[in-house]
Amino acid sequence: MTSPDDLVHPFAEVALTNITREYPFAAHHVARGLADIVPASEKNPAFANSFDWHSSVHMHYLLASLLGTDAARRAEWRDEAIEILASHLSEPNMRAEADFLRDNPSWERPYGWAWAVELNRVLHASEIAELRALGKNTQVLADAVFDLVLEWLPKVAEPVRHGVHSNTAFALRRILIGARTLDRRDVVAAIAEAAHRFYVEDEVWNFRQERSGHDFLSPGLCEADLMTEVLMEDELATWLPDFLSELSTESPALTPLKVLDPVDGQQSHLYGLGLSVAASVMRLAPRLQRISGEQDGVELADQAKGMMSRVDVLLSPGLDASVSDEYMSSHWLATFAWEALQLRASAAM
Repeated sequence: MTSPDDLVHPFAEVALTNITREYPFAAHHVARGLADIVPASEKNPAFANSFDWHSSVHMHYLLASLLGTDAARRAEWRDEAIEILASHLSEPNMRAEADFLRDNPSWERPYGWAWAVELNRVLHASEIAELRALGKNTQVLADAVFDLVLEWLPKVAEPVRHGVHSNTAFALRRILIGARTLDRRDVVAAIAEAAHRFYVEDEVWNFRQERSGHDFLSPGLCEADLMTEVLMEDELATWLPDFLSELSTESPALTPLKVLDPVDGQQSHLYGLGLSVAASVMRLAPRLQRISGEQDGVELADQAKGMMSRVDVLLSPGLDASVSDEYMSSHWLATFAWEALQLRASAAM
């Protein structure tokens, strides 16, 4: 199976191509009048590229992540990548993007919000001085997201459990992790409260019937991912095995779906489904393994081992598609592929 190092350069090429490509672009924005009918770059000076705003944000995140690898230190594209990031993530651009989010509080909620926080987090954590400096610029964008989350969550009656951008659990987990790194305890507390309210009573998730034809997320695994971040260890030891009890190596959720029409942007989501499921499995299986050790649970240990045995099968189609010439795949998949590969490398250590 491919290692992360093997794909640093191909993924960097994909990211650089995407964040410098203006069209095609899907604005996904409600126009209130003729004044809103302007080129996307006038409203979103940093992220009017890579097909849509959220894909642009997480392609910037991907490029910043790749720059932190050993393989990027002497790469020919290193200086160009830093220069482009510095141009796009300038202080004026970040203020404009933050203002746009505040003026349009339901736009890119919650998926784009999550990636904005992730971008800020990886910049702050970078060992590259130029990128850490950009983290000071993106902080205003992350702060806008945090404020919007605090305003939004108390008004949410039920979470969205679809396997696409609107999924609540996927975004809340990423925003939670970003808030922790910045010691935003108010945001951490709000997300923990909402997660308990939304999910703590859930049990025996039906993994057999959760998928639809354009999912790129597993609603059940996203929920489990989030709850491992908010539940106390003793709570998780009861909740997680019960919630995942129907997940086995025979579950359709652990089998990649064949993409019959790669040029269909909705169907190409299925490549991402395999990648995101593999990533969730690699986060959750060790938790089950740990619980099994504490409870002397042979069945849990076998379940965790079986889940991990499906990782390479799940990854393969998405890895190929992430560096393909088909733009409906290549404008976003590499981010999910990179995260999954990093988890796989960590699991193998």
